[in-house]
Amino acid sequence: MDAGAFLALADEDDTYHTAAKPIYTDLLLSKAQLLTSNFVLSETYTLIRSKVSHRAAVDFMKGFDQTGIKVLRVGEALERTAKVIFVRYDDKDFSFVDCTSFALIDHHRLDLAFAFDSHFRQYRFKRNVTILPREAA
Repeated sequence: MDAGAFLALADEDDTYHTAAKPIYTDLLLSKAQLLTSNFVLSETYTLIRSKVSHRAAVDFMKGFDQTGIKVLRVGEALERTAKVIFVRYDDKDFSFVDCTSFALIDHHRLDLAFAFDSHFRQYRFKRNVTILPREAA
């Protein structure tokens, strides 16, 4: 799960809010193991604070542990891989957090990404990765 998906769920005024809710519900009902990263969470807290409110960011932070979403940690090796991606794609405006997500997706051989960020479609994963939701991105 990318920060944009979390923001869309938390912010009723977000462009993707109405698209995000049923997707998230479907993922929960399917009992899929949802994953994110420590870098994405850091970005999410800041996004929610700036787009919604400090209170909303704190509420998200406090409630996150009850979601069952597993946090993958970006360590030194994956951070080095993210730096390679960041440097290589000078023609794209990928954030460094996006690059850490790409590195994690490739490293853990994940097949889905819940992201509204078009950068997830622009990056060439090592195998086929479905970006949810296709119709809203």
